[in-house]
Amino acid sequence: MFAPNPSEITAIGLGSAGIKIVSLLSKESLLIDRFVYVSCDANDFDCVEGGDRILVEAPVAQKRTPSMVRGLAWGAQARIRNALSGSQAVFVVAGLGGATGSGLAPLVASMANESGSTTVGVAVMPFEYEKKMKFYAGVSLRQLRVASKGVIVIDNDTLMRSSPEDSTLVGLYDAANREAAKSLGSLLSRPSDASVPVGLNKLLVTVNQDGYALLGMSNSRSSDKAEDALAGAVVSIGKVAEAAEASRAVVVLRGDKSLSAAEVGVVVKQLGSMLNNKDVDVEYCVNYTGSAQLQVSVLASGFKSTKYDDYDPLTKALRGRVLDDDADSSLMVGLETLTPCE
Repeated sequence: MFAPNPSEITAIGLGSAGIKIVSLLSKESLLIDRFVYVSCDANDFDCVEGGDRILVEAPVAQKRTPSMVRGLAWGAQARIRNALSGSQAVFVVAGLGGATGSGLAPLVASMANESGSTTVGVAVMPFEYEKKMKFYAGVSLRQLRVASKGVIVIDNDTLMRSSPEDSTLVGLYDAANREAAKSLGSLLSRPSDASVPVGLNKLLVTVNQDGYALLGMSNSRSSDKAEDALAGAVVSIGKVAEAAEASRAVVVLRGDKSLSAAEVGVVVKQLGSMLNNKDVDVEYCVNYTGSAQLQVSVLASGFKSTKYDDYDPLTKALRGRVLDDDADSSLMVGLETLTPCE
C-alpha cells in the first residue's frame, strides 16, 4: 500500500500495451516515482519488475467489451484509488482499441482527476490495418480527453516506421512499445550528465491545452541528420492533424555525444517553419543516451481535430455533440441471481 505523497509523480499502465510501456519507463531514471499496473490478464505482468500490480478478475471464455471491463473493475476501484492517492501528477498510459485499455483509461483518469492530481492521458492508437479496433479507440479517446487535463496521442503507424520491414507481428508491437517508451522517457527525464530535460512544469503546460497533444517521431536516415529527423517527425504529425494548428511544442533530440549544440539549435529554430506556424511556442530537451542515428520527437499541442474523429462516427454525425459523456459500465449479472416475484 502506498503512503500519500503530494510531490510524487505516478505512471499507471493499463492493459498489455500500457503495462509494457510503463514497465520500460520504470527501468530508466525519470521524474516518475510510482509505477502501477492494471490488467484483466495476469500474463501482462510478466514483464513487470516492482510496482503495484492490480488484477481485475475477468472470465476467460467470454468476449469482453470496454463497458464490461469497467463493470468488472468495480471490485478493484479501491486499490486503484489508493495507488493513485496523493500524487501531484498521474500519467495514464494505455493502448486504445482493445477492451481493457479502452475500458479502463477513461475510468482511471476520472479517479486520478477526482483525487486532485493533474491527470495526463497517454493514448497509443491502433495500427491503420486494425480496423476493428478503431471504434473502441475513437470513443475511448474522446472519453479520456473529457476525464483528463490533457492527452498525449501516439500513432502506432508512426512508431512502425522505425521497425525493419521484415519484422514479425510480435516484433512490430515490441518495437512500437520501445519507441513510445523512449520518447516518453526523454520527456520525463531528470537532469544528469546525459540529459538536458524539459522539466515537468513546461511539459504539463504544453500538454494541458485545449484539444489534443500529438507525439510524432522519426529517426535520421541521411548525413544531414538533424533536419532529416525533424522533417520526419513533423510529417508524422501532419498525417494525424493539421500541423499548423499547433500552439505549443516540445522537441526532443535523442542521440549520442556526437550531437552538437549547433544541431540542437537548428532543430529548435526550424520547428516553427516546418509546422507552418512561426508563432508556435517551442521548448526542447536533449538526451545523449541514444545512438549516432538521431531520433527527434515532437510533442505538439492545441489540435482541435484529428483523423481519429472519424473513428467515432456517431459523434461525427452529431457534429461534436454527444448523447452522454459518461463512460458506461455493464455488470455481469446472470438471470439465476435474480429473485422471482411471488
